[in-house]
Amino acid sequence: MNSRRLFFLPQKKPISIKKQFFVNYTLLFIILLLLGIVTLIANTIYVESVYEDLDQEYLKELYEDVQVLGMKKAFQKNALPERSYLEYVSNDYTVLDQYNSPHEVGYHYGLHEFLRETNHYDADLYIPEGDPNYLLLYFPVESYFKLDDIFLFTVLFFMICLLFILRWYVKRTSTQIIQPIDRLLTGVHHISQGNYATKIQFQANKEFNQLKNDINSMASKIGEEIALKERSESLRKQLILDISHDLKTPLTNIQGYAETLCKFPALIQEERQKYSSIIMENSTRANRLIQDLFELSQLEMQPNKVFLVDCNLTEVIRTIFSTYVDELEAKGICYDVDIPDNMITVKLNAHLFERVITNMLQNCITYGDKHVTLSLRGEKNKAILTIEDNGKGIPIDYHRKVFEPFIRVDESRNMQTGGTGLGLAIVQKIIAQHNGTISIDSSYTEGCRFVIVLPLSGDGGKLVESVL
Repeated sequence: MNSRRLFFLPQKKPISIKKQFFVNYTLLFIILLLLGIVTLIANTIYVESVYEDLDQEYLKELYEDVQVLGMKKAFQKNALPERSYLEYVSNDYTVLDQYNSPHEVGYHYGLHEFLRETNHYDADLYIPEGDPNYLLLYFPVESYFKLDDIFLFTVLFFMICLLFILRWYVKRTSTQIIQPIDRLLTGVHHISQGNYATKIQFQANKEFNQLKNDINSMASKIGEEIALKERSESLRKQLILDISHDLKTPLTNIQGYAETLCKFPALIQEERQKYSSIIMENSTRANRLIQDLFELSQLEMQPNKVFLVDCNLTEVIRTIFSTYVDELEAKGICYDVDIPDNMITVKLNAHLFERVITNMLQNCITYGDKHVTLSLRGEKNKAILTIEDNGKGIPIDYHRKVFEPFIRVDESRNMQTGGTGLGLAIVQKIIAQHNGTISIDSSYTEGCRFVIVLPLSGDGGKLVESVL
């Protein structure tokens, strides 16, 4: 496998929606302010360009008309505003000819008076080639600038720029706010349709990210709860089926042989004894099944109501195992016990833990092959108890589900080859109430090995050496 180094750019920390709106509105205000300034500059450029064109071209044509048609006709031909006027002035600033002017012919301008502009008039001077005299046009300011054109230009320029800016701004805010909302709505719609595996994916503001994570987490939990509910329902149906099956056989036998005893009172004593024994065996089995069910129900209904005290686990196991020595020897079963001399202190309910060891040893006796091994050791902050046999073992496919109620390797549920199917389920419940775990060692192939792990207690959870 080739080794590659991956470089990731640091992700930008998401900000809150409140800050995002503040940034967006501030940015929009700055953009509109800049747009107003740009519009003003464009307006000025437009006016100056219009003014320049009028000054260069219009005055030349007006001068030529004056030379050909005279002042009055040239004024009328060019449709000059009523308040404007024309003057033909010599190079010493004397009026040689005029139309609509307040100055009479022969009027002499002073040096500072000539071409003086006012708030109402703009003075335009045209100096023709080959003519020492000048054409002077006083044009009303409000007439000179075509306000309708300027207003139209300003509005159009502003609106076009505004449309482009708004398009960019909407796209930007859509990425930040609208798109996350759309993806949230789409994801919630899929989840509402029962697709709880749906994962909403996007990166946005802090609140949207939190909402996305919460919705994904909620959908995942709902999916898990529904799957667990469906599995529980399936297990419940299977449990009822298994209970019915396991109770039906002994009850049927009890009923059948009891009816035989009642209908045939003349049966010989040997037959009556045989049928009575069968009734006793089946009633004992049915009673054991009911007792196991009752015990399992109690453990499930009160999972945290177990009184635990500090106990020396080595002494507890020695005491329990000693009660099975005679049975093991009577059945010709060899056994190896490896229990340390030092104290291993754990919190136990001795009565319940005795049921654990009893169930485990009964399994070894029933399914083993004349050999049982029990060992105990302390390791760091836990005690490890191992119980193994050299029987046919449990298939690896059953290693986890064998601790569920009524799970048996023999799926035919033969009464002669198995128990109630509740023993290991009860063991697991009891171990869980002791904050421990039980599992099957899959690496052990010579039979079946159960490993029970319990937390140590007392003296900070350390092993305590016995004082001799």
